[in-house]
Amino acid sequence: MVSSYDFEVYHDNNFRTIHLAPLFSVNFKHHNFFLGPQYSYVFQDPNYWESCEQNSYGLNFGYRHYSNYLFKNTRLFGEFTFSIFQVKFTDYNRRPPYTTKREEIYVENTGSLGLDYTILNQLHISCGFGFGSYTGFFLIFEKFTLTSYLGVEYVF
Repeated sequence: MVSSYDFEVYHDNNFRTIHLAPLFSVNFKHHNFFLGPQYSYVFQDPNYWESCEQNSYGLNFGYRHYSNYLFKNTRLFGEFTFSIFQVKFTDYNRRPPYTTKREEIYVENTGSLGLDYTILNQLHISCGFGFGSYTGFFLIFEKFTLTSYLGVEYVF
């Protein structure tokens, strides 16, 4: 389970999000590929969107590369994550039609560094910090975002 928080950087981004995702992953040596459903909570900016549905669902997937163990139970990793989710909102206009319902699909992609700590052989805690954007192509900074995350992993 991973929980991440994205910070608004530029005003044209207009929202911050919290993502919660139960992820299923495949490990191969130092490589980890993951995929899972995602719940996103969107913090609306009242100056931009008068009405925004704050609950959204989507998909989260990515790749993580682990280093060798730095200490007894700790290792460093680099991660690339993609989150796809939909934001629904209502635009208010001064002319007819006075309201317009809109839906936008966002592809958030981030690159980050983090630490993985092994509590037991099968139980891990991870945390990290990174940056990304809301464009469909990886790390094209049209709309820049900072991200932080915390995860709990159980290995079967």
